[in-house]
Amino acid sequence: MPPRAQIPAPLAHEPFHVREALALGVSHRRLAGKAYRRLLPAVWAPADLEMTEERWWVAARKYAPADARFTGATRLQQLGLDLGPHRPLQMVVGRDLHRDCPEVFLHRSDVMPAHDDVAVSPEAVFVEVCRWFTVLDAVAAGDWLIKQGLLNPEVLARLCHDEPWRDGAEQARWVARLLDGRSRSVPESHVRLYFQAAGLPRPEVNVPVDVAGTLHTPDWWWRLFRVASEYEGSQHQTNRGQYVADIDRYQLYRSADIEYRQITRELKVTPRTVVRRVHEALVAGGYSGPSPRFGVAFQALNRTPREAMAAAPDFTVWTPVAPRR
Repeated sequence: MPPRAQIPAPLAHEPFHVREALALGVSHRRLAGKAYRRLLPAVWAPADLEMTEERWWVAARKYAPADARFTGATRLQQLGLDLGPHRPLQMVVGRDLHRDCPEVFLHRSDVMPAHDDVAVSPEAVFVEVCRWFTVLDAVAAGDWLIKQGLLNPEVLARLCHDEPWRDGAEQARWVARLLDGRSRSVPESHVRLYFQAAGLPRPEVNVPVDVAGTLHTPDWWWRLFRVASEYEGSQHQTNRGQYVADIDRYQLYRSADIEYRQITRELKVTPRTVVRRVHEALVAGGYSGPSPRFGVAFQALNRTPREAMAAAPDFTVWTPVAPRR
């Protein structure tokens, strides 16, 4: 490989368009040599440049027309939520444009959604993910965007109302009824949906609870039945201090006559078991409502919002709380 010094400094540390190379005296012939590699049509980089995800975003900007903006899963990842596919990178342009590139997908829209110099608005991102994500992940994305203060539910409602023709708008309006910005993680959002789809009563989400004189914040709290449940990620098992603190917390809940159910990462893999365990705790606390249902609504969680709307249109309604025995 030629010495690094042969690469002009402006081209040395990030992807560049062929026009930039030509302007600096790097010919097509030199680009075809061992010092460079082609990333996308007309976009190159030094051959030894480590391509992080951030650099791929730069490459996509170099490849796409100037009026294109990031959207969908790609924009979610840029904002800080690693959810959805990483490829192809998702961008949108407000005109008829056809480009064929496996790494970058350019959506076409008659009218561009609200956007800044980099990406479409968080509300428009949510509308886009509601086209392709499962119900589980669309809700997790919406919860996270609200939690971060990025998505305004009123702005989202206005967008869906004013632009019902936009792909994903109808689905986003439907999914929006499932959102709760108090969830603190993607698994929490998923598990809450398991409860709802199975017909369990609605819990309070991440509210302070007085447990034997000490305030705790369980992920889900059924006040009427004195039932608390929490999702425990891997850090609760690998961090010794966290593990010991968890044991103390469990004992405190039980000493306060609170039915407590822990949901581990391993247990989450079997959603029906998760629901059954929490239902058992509710029954122990006096719940007299129906047993969990694992029918169409439950199965729809792993389908797209469009498919779920057709299969279980009333899914977004929580089951009324049955009187305590």
